[in-house]
Amino acid sequence: MKGLGVSTLVAAIVLLAGPAGAAVDSTGTLRGTTQISFGCPGPIRDSGPVCNPWRTYPSAHFSIARRSTSGQPVPGSTVVVTSNLNGRFSLRLSPGRYLVTPLPGGKTRGGPRLIVRVSAGAETTVLVRFVGVPQME
Repeated sequence: MKGLGVSTLVAAIVLLAGPAGAAVDSTGTLRGTTQISFGCPGPIRDSGPVCNPWRTYPSAHFSIARRSTSGQPVPGSTVVVTSNLNGRFSLRLSPGRYLVTPLPGGKTRGGPRLIVRVSAGAETTVLVRFVGVPQME
């Protein structure tokens, strides 16, 4: 998996997987794509072509934090993930709710946070979007 070093991936699994000795089958997969938008160039007319400002965002950084049943972040559970050169990522996590936060960087201010649910034996797919800098209106 590009974007995560082996030690980072192991740390992510240890921090987010839960108690030691938990069965591997009790995990789920969180996978997705990262995109960035700098807005549409120029004014958009009602009769003109539709602008789709979203582009793949390779090597995007975002955090994933496990949330408790009360919705609060679980202390020590936050890891930073980097999407690969195709703007994709995949992690095995223990079942539960997670907060995905796009992080600000050189060409982005971050983006809207997502709350996702990972279920045992299932795959959850998300689209993590970033707001580019500068943003065109």
